[in-house]
Amino acid sequence: MASTQDKLHIQTPLIESFPLSKILNCPVYLKMENLQPSASFKIRGVGNMCQKAVKNGCTHIIGSSGGNAGIAMAYATYKLGVKCTIVVPCSTPQHLKDAIVKFGSNLVVKGQIWNDAEVAAKEIEKETGGLYLPPFDHPDVWEGNSSIMDEIQSQIPEKPGAVIVAVGGAGLLLGLLQGMHRYGWSDVPVITAETEGTKSFAETFRAGELVTLPAITGIAKCLGALTVAPECLKWLKMHTFHPVLLNDEEAVSACIRFADDHRTLVQPACGAGLAVAYSGKLTDLQQKGLINSEKPIVIIVCGGFSVTHHLLQKWKCDFNL
Repeated sequence: MASTQDKLHIQTPLIESFPLSKILNCPVYLKMENLQPSASFKIRGVGNMCQKAVKNGCTHIIGSSGGNAGIAMAYATYKLGVKCTIVVPCSTPQHLKDAIVKFGSNLVVKGQIWNDAEVAAKEIEKETGGLYLPPFDHPDVWEGNSSIMDEIQSQIPEKPGAVIVAVGGAGLLLGLLQGMHRYGWSDVPVITAETEGTKSFAETFRAGELVTLPAITGIAKCLGALTVAPECLKWLKMHTFHPVLLNDEEAVSACIRFADDHRTLVQPACGAGLAVAYSGKLTDLQQKGLINSEKPIVIIVCGGFSVTHHLLQKWKCDFNL
């Protein structure tokens, strides 16, 4: 059993991708968060939040998730030895639901999308007296996720020209920004990646105010928050962003190419970030002078439990790739 002081995440490698470096004609570094014990970066923020809750006396943690945050919370509470109830929407893959149960958490399936699961989780909090912890919109999540920059800044040989990150509810983005400013990277642009059906950050960026999507559509359900964390509005005034939208085919194609290039499986939500490089859209930003083409690029390979060899083959057939 882990203590409330032990880190629940590991330091992941930052590797140079020779295939992507060749495509972009500049060094490309991959932060391999898929190697975390929970298979995604989520354990950084969710783990930190759970540890603080347990330290403050919590004995029953309640969470809601589209998938990866649920796995992280199940793993964290298993390590911390506390009761956990996780609510997921019915769109969550069965193998992911099975994994949550194997960690010893109580699993509840409610609604079509994550927002429905969140409503149900808050009801369980009222009924049981447990503590509901959100998957991305919480300062402890951002603080935990900022630890990714503690590692990157010491692993990369020079400050990059840009950092690419996939955005769902924006918990990873907000933590990344905290860390970047902590280490003097406030001048490094962030390229945010979303699919067309999950573009809540891009729409918020365009409008300059929080935008709630009417629905979540497409394959990248793990990016499926109707609205990003309100904290994003503060950062729109403090940092340079270049939102990039990918279609589902581009996200899946990137997953397939990444598997061939690096012998690693990632889900389409992660593929969206990789697709910025594989699709040529990063090259477009460089050619427009928005990104320094002589500097290295960092891509956060956020990982994800929602992929199997079978699913990847199915997506490949679905999109005739």
